[in-house]
Amino acid sequence: MSGLQQAKTAPCQAACPAGVDVPRYVRHIRDGRFLEALAVVRERIPFPLVCGYACLHPCESKCARQQLDAPVAIRMLKRVVAEQGQHDAVPLARLAVTGRKAAVIGAGPCGLTAAFYLALQGHEVTVFEALERSGGMLRFGIPAYRLPESVIDADIRVIERSGVKIQTGTRVASAEALLQDGFGTVLIASGAWRSVKLGVPGEDAAHVVDGLTFLKQVNTGAAPKPGARVVVIGGGNTAIDAARASRRLGAQVTQLYRRSRPEMPAAEEEIADAIAEGVRIEYLCAPVRVNQGGVTCVRMALGVADESGRPRPLPVAGSEYTISADTVIAAIGQQVELPASSVVQETNRTARVDAQTLATSVHGIFAAGDAVLGPASIIDAIAQGRTAASAMDRFLGGSGIIDRPTASAVASEVAPAMPHGTPRNVWQTLPLAQRQDGFALVEQAYDKQTARHEAMRCLSCDRVAFDVEVNPVVCKDCGYCQEVCRLDVFERSEEFNASGYQSAVATRAERCVGCLNCLYICPDFAITLTQRTAV
Repeated sequence: MSGLQQAKTAPCQAACPAGVDVPRYVRHIRDGRFLEALAVVRERIPFPLVCGYACLHPCESKCARQQLDAPVAIRMLKRVVAEQGQHDAVPLARLAVTGRKAAVIGAGPCGLTAAFYLALQGHEVTVFEALERSGGMLRFGIPAYRLPESVIDADIRVIERSGVKIQTGTRVASAEALLQDGFGTVLIASGAWRSVKLGVPGEDAAHVVDGLTFLKQVNTGAAPKPGARVVVIGGGNTAIDAARASRRLGAQVTQLYRRSRPEMPAAEEEIADAIAEGVRIEYLCAPVRVNQGGVTCVRMALGVADESGRPRPLPVAGSEYTISADTVIAAIGQQVELPASSVVQETNRTARVDAQTLATSVHGIFAAGDAVLGPASIIDAIAQGRTAASAMDRFLGGSGIIDRPTASAVASEVAPAMPHGTPRNVWQTLPLAQRQDGFALVEQAYDKQTARHEAMRCLSCDRVAFDVEVNPVVCKDCGYCQEVCRLDVFERSEEFNASGYQSAVATRAERCVGCLNCLYICPDFAITLTQRTAV
């Protein structure tokens, strides 16, 4: 079977919102074919460098290797591919010019993704960006210690090479007006740039700044000195970035979050880095007012789950206390601003769209990314941009088929993965003592040899299959197999055997990666496991 065909979708690929074919590009890395690996990534996303640096990597949370030891470092491998694979060398297969025009409002990851694929379909695409430079939240919302500007620029250069025209410093007041100006279709991808208010007395004081404004100031070199003491309010990635940036500007930082750490929405590794860099996080507390020299807070206790599925924080009577602060940074959430009032939902101010096509109620206008989801991750924005590009291409008379595989069709053989217990390769990071000197990049990428070694940990879940069977006659329903299998292969049968037990059943055997943990732990010797021929 060729490298472009697979027996099944690996869990890492299924977990990627953009559907990047992770096992195939990892096999190319294993074999030292970095250009081919980059081409695989670029089949599904136009931001391989950005994602290699700053993606939240939901793929790794589903990597089957965690059943054995630790997930494959998929994000870091993507970064190595983008850096080592001659980023500008991958050809762009553009279709014949159609003469049709599309407009995109917003030059963030969603808008630029849609523009890229629409341009490759042969359409004339113009992106309108209100800010002075393209990139959206990538450029103005993520500090350089995580995502340098040169990385963003490199990906955007490839997007422009596809034929996309980007007009910066151009605010669009009406999406409908663009249709009247001759564009056949318009995409609203304007992002979530409006910060949510704290809703407490004193929040309009001069020493209070919202998180997005602060990060934009930092990224443009215009951040004022925040003073010796900074309080950051919020638990998301914007709040964490604001806290870490404040440390680099010389402040002692206290971050307030109203729930406990397990409920904190920021990425776990970002939280760990913030703490390592000296950010003090106070959990289970919330501001009740902002004072001239600080913030008055109240302790919280967790109650029953709210609509988010997390326990609702409730104030503890008589628990008020004050934290000193020269600057208060509020980063509790963001809202979108839409240049088309007729498609706005009143509940959360996002756009009303068809779930499949992302079309709004206005003929020819589509919306995607934060404009639909609210604040979302980079990879979610890219996935939305892909969906919008496909639907807009069909609207303009195209096929809607935006994927044109460009990678080598030569099959990579399925080699045995590194044995159980092989640790994940650790990349180098900037020493903590040096991080306070500025905004130098924290993570250092693998070299080629280490990347190939890490790629060898991949289990090739897409091309290796196992038959898993449980003998219902002898199984005594101890449940051990379900406990040790984090891939959810087993369930409890609804039927009773002759001994009165509800035996285990391998209802999702396609997820099995042959770790043998279930065989080792089964006291009844009821499980058999057979590997099928690799495809």
